[in-house]
Amino acid sequence: MINLDNKVALITGSSDGIGAATATLFSSLGAKVAIVGRDQTKLDKVAAECEAKSPHHYKPVVIKADFVRDEDVVRTFEETISAYKKLDILVNNAGLSSKKGFGEPDALADYDRVQQVNVRAVVRLTELAAPHLKETNGSVVNISSVAAVRPNPGSWSYCMSKASLDMFTKCMAGKLAPHVRVNSVNPGAVLTSFTRDRPDLEALGPFFIQKNPLKRVAEPIDIANAIAFLASDAARNMTGSIVFSDTGLLVADPYAK
Repeated sequence: MINLDNKVALITGSSDGIGAATATLFSSLGAKVAIVGRDQTKLDKVAAECEAKSPHHYKPVVIKADFVRDEDVVRTFEETISAYKKLDILVNNAGLSSKKGFGEPDALADYDRVQQVNVRAVVRLTELAAPHLKETNGSVVNISSVAAVRPNPGSWSYCMSKASLDMFTKCMAGKLAPHVRVNSVNPGAVLTSFTRDRPDLEALGPFFIQKNPLKRVAEPIDIANAIAFLASDAARNMTGSIVFSDTGLLVADPYAK
């Protein structure tokens, strides 16, 4: 059974989607959470859900931040430690998708933005958190993607960022052992506001279901469950693991109709 009672967890990108589901799940398991995002209204909604789910009625620390800015990354960490005085779990979930195709105008500027949020911010936050996580024998869970190993030329900078994140997970697992475990969850298609707002979702939904052996598209709670497991002592034997939660996309028959 997963037990996060009185654990302190910093969950980035938690105003919606996977991050929000993770924050509410952690709260329901007894954790004290710090939630981070760019939309104050969404953050306030998630905070209320976390407090309602918490068996101790813990109120989350709410931090509005944009990880495009290094100073917001540092401020996020400082506000979390100031409030809780310790850290047990870091969930690096904040991320951006790529918007510019290779060779398009401003493609490199978009690449820099994606790398800043998806890689550099993770490195910086992990660097800041590591000493505190060592004190608590804590855990880091990075949220990557099947895109780390499954190329998509249309999202080349996103794929590159997630491949980098997977290697960072493995390197830090070795570096921070034995006191801190570092693992990754790599989702496939997940129904979040990002995907629901896409104008082509009506066409993409059946496509994803057809291509996935489990014949479904994941919900955020599916990914949150995997994150909670890796963050907990139930996964005490795991570090440096890249855990795919992709409805079987990577093992799909490429010739199946």
